[in-house]
Amino acid sequence: MLARRTALSLCVSITALLGVQGIVEPGAAQNANCAALVQSTVPATRLRALARGFNLTGWLDGNETRRPDMAALAALHRAGFTHVRLPVAPERLMAEFSTATDVARARAELDEAIDRLIRMGFAVSLDLHPGGRFARLHVAEPDRAFDLIEALWRELAWRYARYPVDHLFFEVLNEPSVSRTIWEQQGSRLAATIRANAPDHTIIYGTSDFQQIGSLPAQPLALPNVAYAVHYYAPMVFTHQGQDWSEDPLRDLHGVPFPAARSDASVDRLMRELRATGHAAAADLLDQALRTPWSEARVAAEVAGAGQWSARHGVPVILNEFGVLSWKAPASDRLRWLGTVRRAAEQACLGWAHWDYADAFGFMRRVGNSEIPDRAVLKTLLGD
Repeated sequence: MLARRTALSLCVSITALLGVQGIVEPGAAQNANCAALVQSTVPATRLRALARGFNLTGWLDGNETRRPDMAALAALHRAGFTHVRLPVAPERLMAEFSTATDVARARAELDEAIDRLIRMGFAVSLDLHPGGRFARLHVAEPDRAFDLIEALWRELAWRYARYPVDHLFFEVLNEPSVSRTIWEQQGSRLAATIRANAPDHTIIYGTSDFQQIGSLPAQPLALPNVAYAVHYYAPMVFTHQGQDWSEDPLRDLHGVPFPAARSDASVDRLMRELRATGHAAAADLLDQALRTPWSEARVAAEVAGAGQWSARHGVPVILNEFGVLSWKAPASDRLRWLGTVRRAAEQACLGWAHWDYADAFGFMRRVGNSEIPDRAVLKTLLGD
C-alpha cells in the first residue's frame, strides 16, 4: 500500500506541476521542416513516438546493473514523455569483454528493460553506447571492432524483430570513435545488417565527430526508414563546466552564465579569478569560447540547422542528447539553455531526448530506492 501511495503521489506531483494546458505537441505549428517530413519513409506514428524523451542512463551502460525506480518511470510517461533512449554498453553483451555468465545476465536484463518500458507505453531506442574498452579497440583495430559490433547487431536485430515496430528502434552506435571516412564505410554496412534482420523497424543513425549537428553528411543513407540522430552541448564551457571525469580545463570552470560573452563583467571577473587561483588554462578556454557571444538566438539557430538539413533531404532528425551538468552552472541559466534547445528542436520538427536521467546531467534525484523529479527542469522540458 505504501508503494502504491508513493507511485500515485509522484505521478500527481509531476502532472500537477505541468497542467493539462502545458503539454503541447511539438511541431504543432506546421513549418517547412514538418511539411518536408510528410513523405518521409519513417511513418508519422514513429516520429510522434520519438517526440519527447530522455536517456535512461545507469541501467545497462555501466559495469553494474542499476534498475531505475519503476514508479517514477511510469509517472514520467503519464506526464508527457514518449520515448526512452536506452544506452547499452556493447562490452556487456560480447564474449570478448565479458564472461559467459555476465553476458547471459546482461542479455536477460536487456530483455527485461525493453519489455518493462514498452509495457509502460514508451517507445524505446536500443542504443549501443560503447565504453572506453570498445572505443579504444575501434580506433586501434577498426576492422576487428566492426566484426564484433556487426555480429552483435545481427543477433540483437533478429532477437527483437518481433517487437512492435512503433515502439522499438535500433540505434547503430553512439558517437563512433573512428574517423568520418571509416564510419561512412562501416555505418552504412551496419545499418544494412540491422535492416536484413529486422526489415520493418526504424534505424537511428548517428555520424562521427561526436554526432555534432555540424557533422550531418552531404547526403543521407540510401536506405529507407532511417532517422538521423545528433547531439548538442554548445557552448561546452557552459554545459560541461565542472566536469570531473578528465583533466580537461573544463573541470575548473564554475558559474559560467548563459547567455554569455567575453565582454560581460561577470565573465571578466571569473577569468581574473581563475588566473589568480592557478587555473590559467581554464581562463584561456573561456576567453576563446566566448569571443563570439553565445546567445539564445545563436543556440536556437544552430539547432535549427538540423531541421533545415532534415527539410532539405526529407529525412527525420532527432536531437537525442542535450543537457547541462547540474552542479556548477547557475540553476536559472541551466533552465534557460534547456528551454531554448527544447523549443528550437520542436520548432524545427525534431524529436528530442534529454541527457541524462539521474546522473550528472539528470533531472531526477536518487533518494534511497526512489527517484525524485527536479520540478523546474521537468516543467522546462515538458511545457511552458
